[in-house]
Amino acid sequence: MRRRSIKIASLFLLGMGISEIIMQLKSAPQDATSTTREVQEDTEKRTLCTMEQLVQGKWTMGAEKDKPPYIPTPGERQQKTCHGFDPSARWQDWEWTPEDHSRCDFLNSDIDSNLFCSLARNKTIVIQGDSISFDHFLSLSHLLGVPVAPPRAVPKDPLRVSKICNGTSMLIGKKDFHLQQVGRIIKEFHPDVMILNRGAHYVSDEQLIQHLNSTVIPHIVNWQDECVLEKKDCHFVWRSTVPGHPHCTQFTKPAESVEEMEMMIATSPQYNWDKFKGQNELVMDLLSGSSLTAFNMFDGYPINILRPDLHGPAHNDCLHTCLPRDNIYSFITLHFLRLWSE
Repeated sequence: MRRRSIKIASLFLLGMGISEIIMQLKSAPQDATSTTREVQEDTEKRTLCTMEQLVQGKWTMGAEKDKPPYIPTPGERQQKTCHGFDPSARWQDWEWTPEDHSRCDFLNSDIDSNLFCSLARNKTIVIQGDSISFDHFLSLSHLLGVPVAPPRAVPKDPLRVSKICNGTSMLIGKKDFHLQQVGRIIKEFHPDVMILNRGAHYVSDEQLIQHLNSTVIPHIVNWQDECVLEKKDCHFVWRSTVPGHPHCTQFTKPAESVEEMEMMIATSPQYNWDKFKGQNELVMDLLSGSSLTAFNMFDGYPINILRPDLHGPAHNDCLHTCLPRDNIYSFITLHFLRLWSE
């Protein structure tokens, strides 16, 4: 019987060794080496935040910058860009700050492509799941300097490939609401990292468990076994689902209380958003008791439930967030890479 070693880092992950993952970006700035050196020197002074430390925090206003982190490509988001976005204006945005930020390190305002690529060199990272997962892919692609215009007719379940880090690594974005194509993506791309989410397309607890047990988990178990045989350092990540925010147009800044947001969602139930917290816990328990050799829980719930202000200009969409302001999942992806490298 195979020895199981379930390592859960719910963005609570304490660090599991990953070999290098992603890239040396085509358009890395010429001073990236000095920037990376400064980041490394700062990291030596503070240990990396564990994932348990990272999810305990608040949103604080960051420093003003000369320009936004990137300019979203027209048409790549159903609700377009953030309200009032001016690509030529100076930039200031909210940043996620862990409570223990004075004692632990988390890069919360930018992606250093040189650092990212040193950790992810010659690797393939898949981000697959709901439309929020696809937005995660778009954000990370942009932050790594790969703005690729989408085709005029975008399919309902698009597959996009970004070649990053001087073309030596790949970032795969697959919109797959019900995770029906996990096996296909594994077979086609042989990934080193898989970040999955079943998402906001609600089904009953019974249907969710049945699908994960019969389809998703067996594909991941087989992939993990193949990684062992090939001596690849692979990592499976499950991202929790964040509900939408009723009356989101009333908010102009982040909230401060998870409990208050949960109460608002519970008293104005829409689209089964009030059930997402329970299903996140259900999936955590299911994965913990499964035959997976390891998994990491990417817990965006306590972070983005505090962003009722982050939705796009479409008044009827209080679920999706907008670019270029919602990049927290990209910053957390880099943090995973840093933890795995220790």
